[in-house]
Amino acid sequence: MARTRTSDPLVGSLALLFGEPASGWDRLIATLESLPDEQLWALVYRPLTWPKSARLRDLTSLGNQGALTEPEQAELEALIDDADRHALLRSRALLLLKERGQDVEARLMLGA
Repeated sequence: MARTRTSDPLVGSLALLFGEPASGWDRLIATLESLPDEQLWALVYRPLTWPKSARLRDLTSLGNQGALTEPEQAELEALIDDADRHALLRSRALLLLKERGQDVEARLMLGA
């Protein structure tokens, strides 16, 4: 039983780092203050998924050429919204970590 409790923060952190939040982004943002520091750091280092990031670059490039179809424009807008939510989540996590006394600047400079 103790082993399960010990692994819960790790499992939660991995889910935040690599998985789509089961409860949705808006709910996650609303509950950030209740997350332990390890899970907040997992959110800070959570990248956009490679397929989304690549598709965002592709559609942005096409859009700069003026060659987007209506469905592609809608997809681009959804991807931009996702990237904005990601940036907001990361920023709020960093603010909370700083308020909790974490040396955010030093850790980010180390890339750890």
